[in-house]
Amino acid sequence: MSWIIGLILIAYVLIFFEVLVPGGVLGLLGFCCIIGSAVAVHQEYGDWFASGLTFLLGGIGAIFLVLIELRWLEGSRLGKAFFLGKAVSGSSNPPIAPDEVVGMEGKAATPLKPEGIIAIGDERYDAFCEDGYASKGTALSVSGKDGYRLKVRKL
Repeated sequence: MSWIIGLILIAYVLIFFEVLVPGGVLGLLGFCCIIGSAVAVHQEYGDWFASGLTFLLGGIGAIFLVLIELRWLEGSRLGKAFFLGKAVSGSSNPPIAPDEVVGMEGKAATPLKPEGIIAIGDERYDAFCEDGYASKGTALSVSGKDGYRLKVRKL
């Protein structure tokens, strides 16, 4: 009986440290100890019900332990090192151009092979030529936006 309780306690210790040391190895070893305790119950008592109950209660205990540990860590000094304490403000890069540029015409400021820079009025934008190569000065029409560049076609 002490062997069985020892395996369950070892499982709980391994699962406790799995929360602090991520990687899955300690959690897997803890799960194996719970299985080992169920096998030990079956060998000692010869009953599948008792071993199944040991596995079920051991697993529920492990889940309960993890939930308590995460709740405790949330407010502790140690936990503040593990958890993000505030939301990070910021944003992605701003859009390359307003939606109104779609359909406008411009000229290639650099050769587009198939990427380059186009000029629409006084503004310059990164662009991708859907027709392939476009030499500098080629008249282009903006057909759409693709992430952080414009899609253009030759006129």
